[in-house]
Amino acid sequence: MELRYLLHALLKRKWIILGATGLTIVISLILLLSRNKLYESAAQYSTGFTIQQVSLVNEVFNGYETDTKFNNVHETFQSPKVIGMLSYDLMLHDLEHPTYPFRRLTDRKLKSDAYGYVNTDKAKIILRGKIDSLQLLSTAVPEERDMLDFIDLYDYDYYSLEKNLFIERIPHTDYLDIIFTSENPDLSAYVVNKIGAEFLKVYNSLTSTLTEESVQKISNIVDQKKKQVDSITENLRREKASQGPLDPSEVSKNAMATISILQSKLADEKATYSKSFHQLESVNSQLSKIESAPVSATGTSNNQEIVRIRTKIRELAPNKNDPKVAEQLKSLQADLNNRESSLNTGTFSHPSESLHNDLISKKSDLEAELQASDQTINYLTSQINRYSTQNTGGGNDVKIDALRSEVDIATREYSEIKSKFMQAEGFKQTPTINFRQTLVGQPAVDPVPSHLLLIVSISGLSMFAFSSLVIILLELLDSSIKSPSRFVSLVNLALLNPVNKINSKEKDIQKIFNSSRTLLNPSAEEELFVNFLRKLRFDIEDSGKKIFLITSTKKSEGKTTVLTALAYSLSMTNKRVLIIDTNELTRNFEVTGTLENFYLPPQGFTFSSFKDNILPSNTKYVDVIGCKGGNYTPDEILDKNNLLEHLKKITDYYSYILLEGPALNDNSDSKELSRYVEGIITVFSADSTINESDRESMRFLLSTKEKFIGSVLNKVEKENIDL
Repeated sequence: MELRYLLHALLKRKWIILGATGLTIVISLILLLSRNKLYESAAQYSTGFTIQQVSLVNEVFNGYETDTKFNNVHETFQSPKVIGMLSYDLMLHDLEHPTYPFRRLTDRKLKSDAYGYVNTDKAKIILRGKIDSLQLLSTAVPEERDMLDFIDLYDYDYYSLEKNLFIERIPHTDYLDIIFTSENPDLSAYVVNKIGAEFLKVYNSLTSTLTEESVQKISNIVDQKKKQVDSITENLRREKASQGPLDPSEVSKNAMATISILQSKLADEKATYSKSFHQLESVNSQLSKIESAPVSATGTSNNQEIVRIRTKIRELAPNKNDPKVAEQLKSLQADLNNRESSLNTGTFSHPSESLHNDLISKKSDLEAELQASDQTINYLTSQINRYSTQNTGGGNDVKIDALRSEVDIATREYSEIKSKFMQAEGFKQTPTINFRQTLVGQPAVDPVPSHLLLIVSISGLSMFAFSSLVIILLELLDSSIKSPSRFVSLVNLALLNPVNKINSKEKDIQKIFNSSRTLLNPSAEEELFVNFLRKLRFDIEDSGKKIFLITSTKKSEGKTTVLTALAYSLSMTNKRVLIIDTNELTRNFEVTGTLENFYLPPQGFTFSSFKDNILPSNTKYVDVIGCKGGNYTPDEILDKNNLLEHLKKITDYYSYILLEGPALNDNSDSKELSRYVEGIITVFSADSTINESDRESMRFLLSTKEKFIGSVLNKVEKENIDL
């Protein structure tokens, strides 16, 4: 479709576009001017994630792990548990300070059932208990469900708080920005400061539990090393007590025996090293899968479902006032509470976190075992090499030296692990020691800028673009003919002339021609209509034919209007025109039907023999032969020697004979009438679409060959006339 046509379509509907744009601007202004002023406060926390926690081996800084920790902290800040504790604290504040609460209820809310069901004194006790135990209100308990509805009245519920809360990490730093916006500057400042304290309680509970498990594992390794040191020390003592003076041959035997013992221990230690090495590879593989793909393990599926429910809750939160959405949100909240309750009491889990921490701990244990085993292998190898060169006389202290070296190695390992254990014990007492609030939120003095002009401009431009796009899409999806150029591309028929659209019901066609002829200031549409009919009249006269069938492929295409206007136009040049109605023209010219009653006398056809069947119309030079109409075709109702057989003889008395035929798609009448005429003209409406039935009718028209004169495109909008 041409660009010019689309521009015309937009200009034609310009008032719709401008009206929609103006209405959007007005609505935007009303909404922006009527909303409460908002105040924003910000707080900042340092996480300290770059400070490494205690582990059994030296760790290199892991950026990916740090990002994961930040993501976990972000999720915890926005979790129902943290925001729930904040919600209960805000509710307690307003209940305990009725003279200066953060929010006051409207009269409508004060009269609601949710307000009347709650006893404020009992509500304070319930809220304090939930805050102390870090437990959320349950929708399964009627009393607590009423409390949730009560909190909703104050807009302290999870959805209302979460949508105004913004938490973001400052790029490439350890800091988190926490921003909250509300209608009360004191409320905004209170939230950004209080949420940090609630977060620390929840995060402390989670981290303490995980650290306790890690410390317990380290403690087990310390006990094992202590037993190993005691065992080797006891062996050394016994060996010294049993050692006596030996001759050279006995010393050599002792050296060989020591080498044999060392080799046996070396083989065992290598086997232990190999086993630990393969176990470490397995652990690393599991960690890689956890860090690169969603976890489906049984131990973390519940955590993953919790995150999914939270995401769904956030998506539905903006529509919480919808009763159906509110019911769905309550169901999701209840499910979330149940899943959280199934986890460790007072803790908050994240996807794969538990399994991930277990694997990290196991990895640390295995790495420690590999390090100790490697040192033992190196020592045993060096001792074997030493005694191999002394197998002829290693001295009296060969076996004792070997045992003493084992004691030294085991003691050193025990000291290192015990040092790690002491550090982990200290960390267990303060798991959030590195979290610090570096910026305290303050009540804002000025409200947040409304950006009134910017928002109104964007909304107006958006509606202008949207409405224009909708109109263009509707035009592109519209498959109607609309213009002469589209007719040429869609219809495989010659186009004689377009005819512009007029309202013939409000104004008589004869008056249109008369006003144009007498210069009585006709409208531009009427003047254009008359000129197109004059061009069509010229095409009729230039064809050299006198008997024409005017038909269409479907009903309501406007062929009656075109035929009537063509008859008027021909009469204006003093041409006598006979209209033979085979459709419904009779009603237009107010004559009675006589075509079916025509009877040819025995003496043959003469003009006087059918003169009585001709009725004059209210237009000079235009006569009509009407029809009664009925559910039959011309061949079925007319005699073999009917009037249509003698049309050429009538042309001696009339310049042109015009027949109107029914729609080709619905009837065979026009096909039967085509045998009696010299030329066929089809009328198409610009509002019509071309379907398979139309194409079948067009194939018939083309089959008439030289009889088919061409087509008229009727009802064309003035701006769409491009040919």
